[in-house]
Amino acid sequence: MSVVIALALSATILDGRRPLIIGAAVVATWTVSPLLGAALAVGVVARALIVRYGSRARDGDGEALRAALTVLGLSAGLRFPPAAAAAADSVGGDAASRLVRAIRFRGDGSVEEDDPVLMVVARRALSTGAPLIPAISGYAATLRSEERARHLTAARRLPVKLLFPLALLILPGFLVLTIGPAVLGSLERLGL
Repeated sequence: MSVVIALALSATILDGRRPLIIGAAVVATWTVSPLLGAALAVGVVARALIVRYGSRARDGDGEALRAALTVLGLSAGLRFPPAAAAAADSVGGDAASRLVRAIRFRGDGSVEEDDPVLMVVARRALSTGAPLIPAISGYAATLRSEERARHLTAARRLPVKLLFPLALLILPGFLVLTIGPAVLGSLERLGL
């Protein structure tokens, strides 16, 4: 039964990628050793969850750092293109490569649809004549406050997420271990 649940979970988590091969490996291992098969099923589900949610967490992490490093480069005297390119190179990631591709300034300050937001902020500041450092610093502060709000929201949801395992897994075991011996002792004294 646990194999079927693990296969269903891994198929939905992996979004249809290789679930048949992974499922066959879990079933083959289950037939050889049920304990090893259950451990493999748990490992498959855990790996799928790490891959799925780990990539989501990494997607937006570097944008605030890129903006802060760009401000640092600007305050050190660099122009925007070298400062943004250095920040993108040091942080890395897919958004950084898009930023490096997008560093092509035109005099009209127009914005392309796929440009990173850092480029949009810089182009708007340059087209309006506003200083770059306060504009990009404000953008970095906004990103940091949004990230903080996301983390606080996740922290507020944690007790609700922990309620199910606590109520259905930990609490029954605790009751059996604490009340169970007293009930068995009482039943033995009563002769039942």
